[in-house]
Amino acid sequence: MISTRNRALGALLGFCALAVVWTWPIAAHLSSRIAHDAGDPVLNTWILWWNAQALPFSSGWWNPPIMWPMPGAMALSEHLTGLSLVATPVQWLGGTPVTAYNLGLLITYALSGWFAFLLGTRLTGSMLAGVCAGLAFGYSPYRAGQLAHIQVLASQWMPLALLALHAYVETASTRWLAVFALAWLLQALSNGYYLLFFPVLIVLWLMWFVDWRRAPRRGLMIVAAWVLASLPLLPILLEYRTIHATLGLHRTTADIRDFSAVASSFVSASPLLAVWPLDRGSNDELNLFPGATVVILASVGLLHALRAPRRHDRAGLKACATSEHQRAPLPFYAAAAVVMFLLALGPGGQGTESASLLRPYTWLLWLPGFGELRVAARFAMLGSLCLAVAASLSMAMVSRQSDRARGSIAALVLCGLVLDGLTRAIPTAAPPPRLMLPATGSESVVIELPPDNPDVSRGAMYRSILHRRPTVNGYSGHVPPHYKVLSLALWRGDTSVLFYLARGRPLVIVVDDKADKGGFRGMVDAIPGIQRQGVSGAGSVFVLPAQPVDQRQVPGPALAARARDIGSGRLELDLGRPQAISALTFPLRQRYADLAERVSIEVSDDGQTWREAWNGWTGAFVLEATLNDPRVAPVHIPLSATQARYVRVYPSAAWMKEELQIR
Repeated sequence: MISTRNRALGALLGFCALAVVWTWPIAAHLSSRIAHDAGDPVLNTWILWWNAQALPFSSGWWNPPIMWPMPGAMALSEHLTGLSLVATPVQWLGGTPVTAYNLGLLITYALSGWFAFLLGTRLTGSMLAGVCAGLAFGYSPYRAGQLAHIQVLASQWMPLALLALHAYVETASTRWLAVFALAWLLQALSNGYYLLFFPVLIVLWLMWFVDWRRAPRRGLMIVAAWVLASLPLLPILLEYRTIHATLGLHRTTADIRDFSAVASSFVSASPLLAVWPLDRGSNDELNLFPGATVVILASVGLLHALRAPRRHDRAGLKACATSEHQRAPLPFYAAAAVVMFLLALGPGGQGTESASLLRPYTWLLWLPGFGELRVAARFAMLGSLCLAVAASLSMAMVSRQSDRARGSIAALVLCGLVLDGLTRAIPTAAPPPRLMLPATGSESVVIELPPDNPDVSRGAMYRSILHRRPTVNGYSGHVPPHYKVLSLALWRGDTSVLFYLARGRPLVIVVDDKADKGGFRGMVDAIPGIQRQGVSGAGSVFVLPAQPVDQRQVPGPALAARARDIGSGRLELDLGRPQAISALTFPLRQRYADLAERVSIEVSDDGQTWREAWNGWTGAFVLEATLNDPRVAPVHIPLSATQARYVRVYPSAAWMKEELQIR
């Protein structure tokens, strides 16, 4: 007789084989092609590479060489350290970052299916039911729409955590508490969304399965283990919060609404599905079709259970309760699936309207962290998990009630699950071309233009893996304030920001000629002293030699002045008497779009005769101010030491009248 352990290992091998088949031809191009596309997978490949270069959560790790010279750039994206359990050893053993990424993606499929199989088998005592759970979750139609997001696919630790919870309630073995704690921690380290979404399901599980009135101790032990396992996450979350607060990053209700499901999302599917010719959602996050077979199977089982509420074996389960008061899993997982899909609908409303209190997701927005998440629709992965478990329970019950037709039913269900989630050949993309840097020394910095083109910035990040130089470019779910300034300044033709970036070290400038729709090549080519280096696979290459580092003097105290708008965009300030002035300052507060690209400052002793004190581009001053203080951005424009009573600024923004100061 085959032992339980051997069956489990055999199932693991089977799910690994299915992962290869399901994602073919990724396994045939592990080191040469990136799964799905060269968008977010390139970003995640870079993150997994960086996790292998620096000690995760150390000071150096939080400050990677992207978005240079901004500190804390790792907090702009998911950190994926849970996935690095596989990706880092692969790279240390000589594998490329692309190989590590592709293997990590395959493993998310295999382990998600296997752990769901173990959960379904334990709840039902049926390997057939376990296989149904593994297929329904590990290879669900929803995953086809998330192939570009390895962190969303990395949901494998959730079924393991639920398995451990059920086993602990049954056996009271602390070993299962340890498994739950580890699974929870790994899941939280793999995906920031599941760090907040999965606790909703765990709380519901505790409310249903723990007998708080008769036997609360086991529930308290679970909560204690959960809290202890969460302690390592606290400093990580606090660092994220600190950096986001410093940068003024947040999500609006409108942002969340754009990535929330609508009713049609549940009949929208990825075009990669081989069988279902359904319409696509407005974006890939909204392809939430759960599959027909799993829904029908779970519904049949639930209806059968409701028709026979007094039968001891109404959920078709083996005895897994700690007492006769243990509640049946099928109603829970069926109801939980509905709740998870309802939460995927997000906060509701339209446009700039407030979140609707009729939507459960709105209630979650009152909790810490949920306001930082953009894609409410990702609750669908938890819905898929609950639906898969409900289908597994239903399969066990239906097969036991229909002994004669068991084989036919099993074949029909398994075929249905396979066909629902079966995908066409997965598209793959070549990694971005490498960049051969000119001999500028190890102190040089690289910027690729246009900076706000996602493909250019992702390519720049990937190329930094090879050239190992700090890179001004970066790409993430958030755009930091200084990067908005840099991008707008360059689109305005303001090259002062490039001179600022070249202070003290050479700046290698690469212009992607294919993406250059704004004349960036001509702009860079016209910079005085620029060195042309030819063309590489990434575009035209230039070097701006290292520039002198200005020794900025600390401005003196603000001088009392009366400001008045004299028309035609001119602002005049009267100091009352001639005084020594050295600088003009104002807090920009992320209003760079309102500030003129060039500003002229004139001074006068009598208000009649004017002389120019400064005239030039504003970008470098704004970039420096935004890097120093992203939220306030105290701009400091130094003036030649002079005495004057009147100061005139042209063109001026409306808010300058109240906020501009002379020092």
